[in-house]
Amino acid sequence: MRKLCAAIVTSLSVFVIPPPAAAQDVEALVCPDIRVVDPAGTSMDEHLRTSLDKAHQIATGNGVMVAVIDTGVSLHPRLPHLVPGGDLVGAHHSPDVPGEFIDCDGHGTIVAGIIAAQPNRGSGWPYDGTGDSFVGVAPQAGIISIKQTSAYVRTREDSMIGTLSTLAESIHRAIDAGAHVINISVVSCLPASDTNSDLSFAPLTDALNHAEFQGVIIVAAAGNLSTGCPPGSVVYPAHSDTVLSVSARFDSHTMAEYSMPGPQQVLSAPSNISAGLSPRGDGFASHMISQSGDSPFEGTSFAAPVVSATAALLKERFPHASPQEIRTRIFNSVDPARGAIDPHLALTQELYPTIPATHELALSFPRQEDRQVQHRSLGVLGALVALVGALAVVAGVRRKAQSV
Repeated sequence: MRKLCAAIVTSLSVFVIPPPAAAQDVEALVCPDIRVVDPAGTSMDEHLRTSLDKAHQIATGNGVMVAVIDTGVSLHPRLPHLVPGGDLVGAHHSPDVPGEFIDCDGHGTIVAGIIAAQPNRGSGWPYDGTGDSFVGVAPQAGIISIKQTSAYVRTREDSMIGTLSTLAESIHRAIDAGAHVINISVVSCLPASDTNSDLSFAPLTDALNHAEFQGVIIVAAAGNLSTGCPPGSVVYPAHSDTVLSVSARFDSHTMAEYSMPGPQQVLSAPSNISAGLSPRGDGFASHMISQSGDSPFEGTSFAAPVVSATAALLKERFPHASPQEIRTRIFNSVDPARGAIDPHLALTQELYPTIPATHELALSFPRQEDRQVQHRSLGVLGALVALVGALAVVAGVRRKAQSV
């Protein structure tokens, strides 16, 4: 079985399996614990905080739906607009809770909180200083949870959930569910030499083209350097022409050393999450705790949702804007040296004529019944997940940031 390289820096083991097995064939492992944290003692990137304080006077993501294709999103009081979008993993069943609302890994819940966590706003809106300081980038946006992968599920036949075909199916589901923006912190890494091989990417390409045709913006993590994803690798779907690829910043001035560069103009966002919505209740977490130890929330997986949420703010303000126009507004607003996202500038800048698309879209949408069996054609392709919420730096990659 041919495996794809991991575009991750993580302590979670992710393997390859066939399509989701029947419930009786799935063995759910013990979910990791969390390290509880008080959000009042944490801080957001200062550049982003300043921009959001102004941006939220203009837009908050109201009426915009953001699909999170990930490990599921747990129910949380700070995510009141969370709706189900499908469970392609098929484990952790509960008679009362859809599978996509059970996030054993904790990753998808952190991503969703970055996008749309509502503030404990005290007596006013937006945040007025009387509650805690935690707020999402687009706090009034809705979240569509689509569970596409998990590192804590095993089957009797093999040992991974998440393939390129299930990623393609998840994109189609997000579109059908009414998503305006799709966040993908799930990436696959290939050596550049393999991109011209006979590997079939048709289902994923069709799904991305379908999204563009339907006016849906797609944002993906750029991926993290690792032994399985060395410099020069090609990361999917981040390297697709119609996808906003997001690299990670260590702080306001430096890029994270582990971050892969995007294929387009540099675009980056903060990636060190000191506090996120807890996947185990109604509080906050700073780490996942597994047998390998504490794993902080860090990586391009958590930079991508900052850009996804910025796209949601733009979609509220410019509801008829095309994906190309949204991408242009974002690229025109970033710091040219660091690529730092600036939500307020993206909302308020004058837009120059839209850059035309660089390629024609070859649309070939599969029938609904065909989508359900597409995974068979790509069952051998393991899309290794960017579960960088549990960072374990690979040998040779240090935790310090590299100045740019």
